[in-house]
Amino acid sequence: MKISCRKKIAVDSKKDAILIPVYKNIRSLRLITGKKIDDEIQKIIQSDYFNFEEKESKSFYLDVNKKLKKIYIIHIPKEQEDARFYMELGAKTASIFKNDKISSFSIISFEDIYNEKKDFSSTKAFLEGFMFADYSFENFKSKKTPENTFEAEVITAMPRLKKYIDDNAEQWNTVFTNINIMKDLINTPANHLTSVLFAEFVKSNSHSAMNISIWDENDIKANNLNLLYAVGRGSSNMPRFIHIQYNGAPETSKNIALVGKGITFDSGGSSLKPAASMTTMKTDMSGAALMFAVTKLIAELELKININTYIPLAENIIGRNALVPGDVITSASGKTVEILNTDAEGRLILADALYMAAKTDPEIIIDAATLTGACIVALGPFCAGLFSNRKFLSKQVSDISWEVAEDVWELPLFDGYEQGINSTVADIQNMSTFGREGGALHAALFLKQFVDNYPWIHLDIAGPAYLEKSHPIFGKEATGFGLRLLFQFLKIHYLEADNGRY
Repeated sequence: MKISCRKKIAVDSKKDAILIPVYKNIRSLRLITGKKIDDEIQKIIQSDYFNFEEKESKSFYLDVNKKLKKIYIIHIPKEQEDARFYMELGAKTASIFKNDKISSFSIISFEDIYNEKKDFSSTKAFLEGFMFADYSFENFKSKKTPENTFEAEVITAMPRLKKYIDDNAEQWNTVFTNINIMKDLINTPANHLTSVLFAEFVKSNSHSAMNISIWDENDIKANNLNLLYAVGRGSSNMPRFIHIQYNGAPETSKNIALVGKGITFDSGGSSLKPAASMTTMKTDMSGAALMFAVTKLIAELELKININTYIPLAENIIGRNALVPGDVITSASGKTVEILNTDAEGRLILADALYMAAKTDPEIIIDAATLTGACIVALGPFCAGLFSNRKFLSKQVSDISWEVAEDVWELPLFDGYEQGINSTVADIQNMSTFGREGGALHAALFLKQFVDNYPWIHLDIAGPAYLEKSHPIFGKEATGFGLRLLFQFLKIHYLEADNGRY
């Protein structure tokens, strides 16, 4: 979305519409809107046409400088709300504008309406919500909707707000360009995004500052990533392992390790899923898409941070050479794993990747995975499970989660539950003897065995990565969940010489 800023609504503006937030008994907006528009707004909001008891928006046409201009007035609370409110409002407005075929608009900033001169989060949140809703996936439709790039012009009398928007608009667009790349990957059918094709996409679409290394099945075997190979060996689409290096702070050896689960399709393998449960399993690579997009974003913004990103890719299907329950595989770390259920494959490929990540002596390891249905049962579809072996990390992520409206909830890593993954024939087993109880916890405890006690965050994004029920901000299908959360977390807590919010 093209974002610009000016001090006052221009009577000669070529924008399709003007968006004006109002609350009951709002003061005159004449200094920003001009007398004609303000007089008309005051008439409408004092009439029966506008009901302040409801959350509503109204539109009308007004002759502005001999041009018929569409004016939208939207009801907002008299007191400033948190960012989530304005994100939802932005998403709702984008839907209205699409329906009304509005492609460019001016909006009076919420900060000007509230006379809030310190916190500039509301207008930014509105634009973010708008950009989330301004996405569609039509790559495989024969008749596509014509592309429409929105133009937003923020009207503000505050010089500091104008500077803030002018300084940050390009970065916001870069963030959402990568969110949309992530969404496209998740929405793409599995036959168009196999492990091999995913690896090729990463190589072709990476920033020049990203050093890409891709291992094929022979490299994977040679480097003893046996769990990854075992999961993918049943498919004709052989597994791949991607290592991405970005050295934005070459003067230091400090680095962050990112790991993303990349199961490009999950049938459950020999422990076959029910047919209905396979419908959305093209999305089981959402963690991989997230970590690629985060790394690409950081590289494009040239942030002073060193990143090592590990993406294990495999297709988990039935085949003559596929894993079967009872197999014992030696992981890259040397730990032996008994396979009780081949549908618990995500933790297997992550185990080898986490071991590789720990070898680089990182400050922190962060993994993201659509790992367990149990997490959705516990938290519902809109919230991710958060696990960490450091309490302060959980607090840091949770605080940012609320700010960016990407919900997480900390779940425990109870030591007493580790007995559930102890095997009688191997070091550990990939399913718990507790049965279905605490499934997300046992999966996280399995992963914990491979991080060598490095500071570690595990995000189980099985719920919010891809939604079948509409979210008020992210809508349905691929959501882009996690990119803004991790970007903000890394920028605040690990970026060399810059702790600002984007």
